[in-house]
Amino acid sequence: MESVDKIKLRVLNRLDRINQQLGALTQRYRRTFVFFISLYAIMGYAFVILFPVLFIISINQLIEITLAGGTINWLSTSIWTLTILVTGQVSYRMIVTKPIPAVGFTMPKSKVPQLYNLVEKLRLHFKRPSIARIIVSSHYELDIVKTPKWMLPIWSSNTLVIGLPLLICLNPIQFEHMLARKMGQFSKRHNPVTNWLYQLNAIWKQYIDIYAKQTSIESLILKYFFKAYSAVYEKLTVNVAVLDELNADNYAMERYSHIEICKMISIDMACRWFLENRYWPALDKAASTSPPKQLNPYRKLSDVIKNTFRDENLPKFKQLIIHTEHTNARLPSLKIRLENIGHNKPVLKSMTSESAAEFYLENSLNGALNLMDKLWLKKQKKEIKTKSRFKNLLKPIFKIKGGGGN
Repeated sequence: MESVDKIKLRVLNRLDRINQQLGALTQRYRRTFVFFISLYAIMGYAFVILFPVLFIISINQLIEITLAGGTINWLSTSIWTLTILVTGQVSYRMIVTKPIPAVGFTMPKSKVPQLYNLVEKLRLHFKRPSIARIIVSSHYELDIVKTPKWMLPIWSSNTLVIGLPLLICLNPIQFEHMLARKMGQFSKRHNPVTNWLYQLNAIWKQYIDIYAKQTSIESLILKYFFKAYSAVYEKLTVNVAVLDELNADNYAMERYSHIEICKMISIDMACRWFLENRYWPALDKAASTSPPKQLNPYRKLSDVIKNTFRDENLPKFKQLIIHTEHTNARLPSLKIRLENIGHNKPVLKSMTSESAAEFYLENSLNGALNLMDKLWLKKQKKEIKTKSRFKNLLKPIFKIKGGGGN
């Protein structure tokens, strides 16, 4: 019989082949693929309005039964009354529940004027989107998070989420190129449908988070629906997300040369690889064997990046990132991204200039670093405490097993 590991590996390889075949089919029959994904996306909208519509229909049916006169059909009356109660309660829950904006270290315009000026310059170029607020997060990311203003995800406010590690890893020019691709991606000028599908993935996940924090029965109905629906939606839209990310690189080339975008893509993928495979795993290991308070991962990251991305190390990084797949399936590989803009080799330069964090966050940088380091330390202490509690729970079990000699 095959071992569990071999079976798992075989299944994963099969899934990879299926995903590659889907990617090829997506490229070949793009419009057909996008059409069917759009139908599935509309199912989410249909579910959102299902309960209010059923509520109105049920009231109308009950009124008709009452006004009809004659013998009352108690079975129909009971069914419609029950439907009114259920759909009314769920509809009420959906109406009164407000989506939660993205959480992070808020950056007001008075504190970071250069950052807001850059956002406005790019917004004017791409015509949209408008940005309501800018926050800094603890992850390596750059995204525009749409928060629906109502239960139906049509009208939304936009929050620009900038990861502090990304600002630390990139210089001001590279960050400008990254921001241009993201602003272009959300402008919906040439790819409105794929970008709409791309954005919905994050919106459906917001619904899960919203209803997961509530304990009512109707919240459980909504939570479990969106949990199942979102999981399938995420899988179905992987290739759509890849297409939209490639479109984003093309948008950046509206303002900047292909070689500049090649440099931006190369350093972006190199930093992602380094943080995922080297930096954070090393810190997690160090935190588990030494007091976490001795580590300041965000404050030290700038020096680590400059020491890591030196001229003598760049050839090794070029080989690593061109042949290694990253963990985010919704982001195209480096090879695909480079080929999309007409290149086949990454272009990396040593990190010697000031970081985008120093340039754009200015006096707010120190506060952001302190906050992120404190949050990281709090998380590590919580994980260590959880592991310790788990070990203490296991001790009696092992004592019982070890003491069964008589």
